[in-house]
Amino acid sequence: MRAAFFHGVRDIRVREVADAEPKAGEVLLAVSAVGICGSDLHTYLLGNIGGVSSNEPIVLGHEASGVILALGADAPAHLRVGQRVAIDPATPCLQCEFCQHGQHHLCLNLKFMGYFPQHGALQERMVHPARSVVPVPDSISDVGAAMLEPLGVALHAARLGTVQHGEDVLVVGCGTIGLLCVRLARLAGARRIFATDRYTWRLDMAANFGADYCLNTAQVDPVQEVLRTTDKRGVDVAFEAAWVTETADQCARAARNGGRVIIVGIPAEDSFTLTASVVRRKELTIIYSRRMNHTYEAAIALAERSMVDLDALGKFQMPLTHAAEAFAAAAEYHEGVVRAMIMPQMKG
Repeated sequence: MRAAFFHGVRDIRVREVADAEPKAGEVLLAVSAVGICGSDLHTYLLGNIGGVSSNEPIVLGHEASGVILALGADAPAHLRVGQRVAIDPATPCLQCEFCQHGQHHLCLNLKFMGYFPQHGALQERMVHPARSVVPVPDSISDVGAAMLEPLGVALHAARLGTVQHGEDVLVVGCGTIGLLCVRLARLAGARRIFATDRYTWRLDMAANFGADYCLNTAQVDPVQEVLRTTDKRGVDVAFEAAWVTETADQCARAARNGGRVIIVGIPAEDSFTLTASVVRRKELTIIYSRRMNHTYEAAIALAERSMVDLDALGKFQMPLTHAAEAFAAAAEYHEGVVRAMIMPQMKG
């Protein structure tokens, strides 16, 4: 079978690898769809993510769906061959302090596919822990099933932000996670939603997902526009969903006194700056959101009821053999490429 390996900065190579057999507690999957996440792009562009790198080629990809081809011994009774599933990239130990308190995303021994040293889903077939696959209804497409993972990330951030009916919300960055934060804020009953980005086509998507004010950062100062529109009050909740370098401070400056700032993005430099006097004088609550936690059930419910259009985010699709082109298109912000999807079973 074939798999796409990351070898170094901007270097993705597809090659033949041996098939694996599922061991006890595992399943063998035919991978249907894989989304290229912003964290994958960090690795692709910088050679590392959050300072973590590898000297060995690695298969990336942690937003994925598939079909069960075989079950290893001791597989859960609710799983069967031929079943369509979302592939949860996280496998917590279930034993550490944080797992015992239901914070599986903070597990001290967490294994996360596509993150060094665990291989990811950019391959035609893969084995995965059976307890980390989630059956999906037929009403959710293969792309939609893969996109349940980023929806789960946005859901976790939204829960941390606790948007209330009638509150004003700012979302900085209209990539996949930002667009999903916009949609979830609208579903939560936000009064006014501000969305910022430097690409017009992304802002058009934000409007379709529920944003009231779409601010192009190449043309206007988003903080000044938010303060002008809210009569200098600021927003109740600001979600940072870009690459954080300066946008975290934008969120702080645009938030009201006593407001909440939820940081979802990952900075390329592994650090960011906040103006201390702004944060202190406003007595802001700053929360960093990490991945997702217990969100698949809610994500499936939203997608199944068409409350979130996941397919709209993954229209750019390429076969596995064109993985390098897909990464380049995502990294270079080609127009219309919200989430570049690689379809390992697609002929190409």
